[in-house]
Amino acid sequence: MRPLLALAFVLLAAPAPADDREIPAAFVPLEYLVGTWKGQGVTLEDPSQRVRGWTETHAWAWTFADGKPTGLSFTMDKSKTLKSGRLSYDDARKVYVLEVQPAGAKEGEEVTYEGTLDRTGKLLTLDRKGVPAGKPSERITIRANANSVRYTLNAERRSAAAGPFRKTLETGLTKQGEVFAGAGEGEKPRCVVTGGAATQSVTYQGRSFPICCSGCRDEFLESPEKYLKKAAAASATKP
Repeated sequence: MRPLLALAFVLLAAPAPADDREIPAAFVPLEYLVGTWKGQGVTLEDPSQRVRGWTETHAWAWTFADGKPTGLSFTMDKSKTLKSGRLSYDDARKVYVLEVQPAGAKEGEEVTYEGTLDRTGKLLTLDRKGVPAGKPSERITIRANANSVRYTLNAERRSAAAGPFRKTLETGLTKQGEVFAGAGEGEKPRCVVTGGAATQSVTYQGRSFPICCSGCRDEFLESPEKYLKKAAAASATKP
């Protein structure tokens, strides 16, 4: 194969750049989580509950430090797996750190999971740290579907030290608000804070600005002049 032709194939196969989105590189594959999700949960331990299940809602948002997104926070309503938590990235160890309040836990009670993404960037596997002696190992997995408008949350356990993990709870969710009111045909608005896909809006001084989550809403309202200038600059350079 000629060098130029080989280079063309490499460029076509390479992932799209993160353009001007202001998010940490480690969270580019997980940006799809930002927003609100609704889905159906089922327990895999009780056969009588596999069909009935329950409805739960997840809300993911960016967390900020000094005006920069640093990780994700979430709340899960009616979930039997988790109640709330924060997802960060330890760059020194190259691992994701999930600090959560499990469903049914007492207020302030938290546990920590750590893990990595697979090579596809679609499956995040997190194992619980500090499991009490004699208790089963625990695992949380988050898997995106092909177009990232659906994802599956699994809770898994392993009784024996070398045995396989088995799913105990599974929730399949679909993202809400994919169509943003006021967008032109074929045009998808971008969050004025991070530059990611916007599914919500925030109003300031009689004007509406697209945002992607509650974290960006709070960041915008904390420093509105900063983002008014950013929006104005984006409008000036837009063809």
